[in-house]
Amino acid sequence: MMRREGKPSSAEESHCSTNRALDQGRCRELVTPDESEDSDIAQRRDGSATGTGVPMRNHDGSVMLDHRGRVVYRSQFLSTHPIRSECKERVGYAGRKFTYVSGDGVIRNMNAAFGSGGWGSAITMERLVMNEKDSQGRWVIGYITTVRVTLENSVSHEDCGSGEGINNNKTQAHEKAMKSAVTDALKRACRHFGERLGNGEY
Repeated sequence: MMRREGKPSSAEESHCSTNRALDQGRCRELVTPDESEDSDIAQRRDGSATGTGVPMRNHDGSVMLDHRGRVVYRSQFLSTHPIRSECKERVGYAGRKFTYVSGDGVIRNMNAAFGSGGWGSAITMERLVMNEKDSQGRWVIGYITTVRVTLENSVSHEDCGSGEGINNNKTQAHEKAMKSAVTDALKRACRHFGERLGNGEY
C-alpha cells in the first residue's frame, strides 16, 4: 500500500494570488496564458503528466489568480522557480555555496499542486554504506536510498539520495542518516514534476 505524505504547515507564499519566483537571485513574475486565450480552451488542455489546464487553488479553496487577475494553472505553477522562503543554502566543496529547496518546501508544493491525497511516496531501496567510528569515538553512519513518488493518475518518478549521521549514540546516528537519505531521494524524485520542486537546483 502506497504511503501518503502528511500535509505540512501552510505557507502563504505557496498559495498567494500573486506568485513570484526565484531566478538567480531575482524575482520573476509567473508566466500566464495570453490574454486573448479562451479560459475554457486553456482549462481543457491536458497535454502533460503534471496536469495542464487544472487550476490551482488557494488554501481557502478559491481559484488562484495572478497579478492580472487571470487563473493560474497547475502546469504554470510547476514551471516557475522556487520562491526564496522555500530555498536554503549550504556550503559545498571548496567553500562554494549551493541553493536547494527544503524538504518541507517540496512537500508543501506537492500538496498545493496535487492535493495531500493526490500523491504518495514509497522507499524502494535502502542500503547501509557506512558503519564505523571516527577518531572521536562517534558513530558515523551512511545510507543510500531510492524513493518512488506516484501521482493519483499513476504517473511516477524515482530517484536516489544519500544521508549521513554522526552521533555518540549509534541509534540516533542511524536515524539521522536514514531520514536524510529518504528526504534527499524524495526531493530528487519530486523535482521531475517541475521547476517549482527544485529541478533547476540539481
